[in-house]
Amino acid sequence: MRRVFSRVSHYAGARQGLAVTGVALLLMALSGCVTSTTTTSTAFGGGATTNPSTDREQAAQTRLELAAEYMRIGNIPVALEEVNTALNLNPGMIEAFVVRGMIYSQQGDYASAEADYAKVMRQRGSDPDVLHNYGWILCQQGRHSEGVAYFDKVLATPGYTSSARTWMTKGLCLQAAGDVREAKAALTKAVEYDPQNPIASYNLANMLYKGGQVADAQLYVRRLNNSPYHNAETLWLGIKIENAMGNQLGVRELGEVLVRRFPQSRELVLYERKAFYE
Repeated sequence: MRRVFSRVSHYAGARQGLAVTGVALLLMALSGCVTSTTTTSTAFGGGATTNPSTDREQAAQTRLELAAEYMRIGNIPVALEEVNTALNLNPGMIEAFVVRGMIYSQQGDYASAEADYAKVMRQRGSDPDVLHNYGWILCQQGRHSEGVAYFDKVLATPGYTSSARTWMTKGLCLQAAGDVREAKAALTKAVEYDPQNPIASYNLANMLYKGGQVADAQLYVRRLNNSPYHNAETLWLGIKIENAMGNQLGVRELGEVLVRRFPQSRELVLYERKAFYE
């Protein structure tokens, strides 16, 4: 069964900001759970699977795929419009409720997100991807311990194949809760499962740097800055880490990349001011 979000990179949006877990994390959360109805369609009425033979079902599927594309480029309001159109065409389209619930949560409309996920959970309450998403919705509301409990349940699911994603999200939830030790442990697990994960790598390196573990932080941020997912944030963190280690050559080299690649960035202003500790 092909995925609606198969064209959306796990790390889409990562260059737009790694410390702020907005669009990038929304896409990562959804990347594993929204399935296409080109082969099956699950309705809320009786849970039966049927071939989507009607034009309305096919049109709804097209709208949901358009929503995925708008999310990929960060146009969340238009993505929401497309999801609503999909639901108008096919009110029983569970995948659309999955997407809309996450969008509502991203926008801070938690009541609407909870309402959508109540519908989803009644049909897919044992689906680890759904549980993962709901855990993140809880974390966004500040209900960190509840969210972490859902992540732990997901990670204990036999045969679960997206452990890196859930360890990362658990780590970010724990970080938001102020549990630095457990957040570091979770993000470390995420990077072990997926060394190329830019969100986990950046946030782990940043926490290690702030905690005085500069050499460990350097290991993660150097790998990130040598990957396609580096941005002004990651370069600036790398500069601060190299400066803390007394490596002025490393500072200059990363600074040159920052000047060349991101000339309009806030981080370049900080670099030019040598504001390493602001």
